[in-house]
Amino acid sequence: MKKLWDEKYAKISFAVICTVAISYACVLLLGQAGNAVLILGRVLGWAIGVLSPFILGLIIAYLLLPVVAFYTKLLKKVPLLGRKEGLCRALAIVITVVVIGFVIFILLSLIISTFTSNLHFVKWEEVESLAESIGKQLVNFYEGVRKLLLRYEVVIPSFENILENMKHSINNIKGSDGASLATAFGTGILGVMNTVKNTVVKWGFAIIFSVYFLYDSEKMGMYWDRAFKAILGEKTHGVCKVALADLDKCFAGYIRGQLADAIFMALVVSIAFAFAGVPYAALIGIATGIGNLVPYVGPFVAYGMTILSCMMKGEMKAMLIGIIIVFIIQTIDGNIVNPKLLSNSVDVHPVLVIVALLFGSAIGGFFGMLLAVPIAAFLRIQFERVVEYRINKHRDTCGE
Repeated sequence: MKKLWDEKYAKISFAVICTVAISYACVLLLGQAGNAVLILGRVLGWAIGVLSPFILGLIIAYLLLPVVAFYTKLLKKVPLLGRKEGLCRALAIVITVVVIGFVIFILLSLIISTFTSNLHFVKWEEVESLAESIGKQLVNFYEGVRKLLLRYEVVIPSFENILENMKHSINNIKGSDGASLATAFGTGILGVMNTVKNTVVKWGFAIIFSVYFLYDSEKMGMYWDRAFKAILGEKTHGVCKVALADLDKCFAGYIRGQLADAIFMALVVSIAFAFAGVPYAALIGIATGIGNLVPYVGPFVAYGMTILSCMMKGEMKAMLIGIIIVFIIQTIDGNIVNPKLLSNSVDVHPVLVIVALLFGSAIGGFFGMLLAVPIAAFLRIQFERVVEYRINKHRDTCGE
């Protein structure tokens, strides 16, 4: 008698049914992929918003860690403090915060003293006045560029038109009657207050987190190093540790160096231009500093804004002096200051830098350009490690 149940064919049938069911489920999921991505994006956005103080605190601690480590090392040499490592660490954090605050205070004093023509320490009223002055310079510079372009029949909207369009958009959203405008105004004020409150709270918690991270960084590093070694295994942990060391070298040195270089350029260009009588000195200095965060952008910003500002005012002598000043400062920065600050942490061919900047700009805008170079440096190092590994492996195989 023939068997009604064949185990082999039963397994095949079961596999076919499961494959069809899984395929059908995948088709259904792909049909809902848009909604799933949208939900996932919202969840990620919510999570990042909640964890933003934690992330900011981690970034602040990461940037300040070498400074704290330096002061901790110095304090350990003091006879009374050498054996009290926790106290040395806490004092190092306090010294770091005080030094950074003092440096900011001195930099503001130098900038304001340059524009007021007498040397004195900064006051809060003068900081407000400087911020207001830079804002007016920005508006005037934009209007000057607009009028200059009008001579060549290039039309861009005026600053007043931009503000009017913004007001018109708000009125269209909220309605045009008095009650709606009052509601819109009240909602706007509440929104601003809520934003200010959230910003203060976020940065307050970020500073608290950064202090905890700075104080316990060594213990946290040892704990997670042991945890990942247990989870990943000795070999995988070793590979990851080398990769993280490369990542730290590329990012830490580059970001810290570029930030310090940007502050140097903003300060020196602002003061030099103020003494030379170049129009919009503070605005050009700040824009040059921001531009210097991205390779090759700072010089274009400095030269371009200097030429435009002087052409708008008709000050050809000031333009010539400004160009010479920018050339001297950029030469000193490019050959002495910037290499010293970066400490050879990023070694990337100029062509790769430009390609990385193009991709970074397309993917993430300004921040993409800022991170493009260290990412390119990291990928270059990993590529060279793979090549070296393959060469050694081939040499060992041939040797055998």
